[in-house]
Amino acid sequence: MARFPFSKKVQQIRSLSQLWQYRAALFSMFRDAWRGKYKLSILTILALVAAGIYILSPFDLIPDFIPVIGWIDDGIVFYFLLKRLMHELNRYSLRNLKLLSEEEFSRRK
Repeated sequence: MARFPFSKKVQQIRSLSQLWQYRAALFSMFRDAWRGKYKLSILTILALVAAGIYILSPFDLIPDFIPVIGWIDDGIVFYFLLKRLMHELNRYSLRNLKLLSEEEFSRRK
């Protein structure tokens, strides 16, 4: 079967839809970060703040009052924010697995 050059991009978009499936873990990550049990990376914090300001502000590269085209830049910013959150969620999950394995190891001693 022939591979299409855009198939990797389609797979990335599918993986971003997994963020909805992992929403409980995402909320847990933010709760742990709020309580001080987990430290979000500086890049993730900057991405959250910058994307929130950009999407909510009335000043864009392409004005939002232009139908469809005006929303494209907001969509691109949102896409990169979702990619960053997925990366942070993977980091959080690996940390939790490491903590669980350390607890399991210490119980067996």
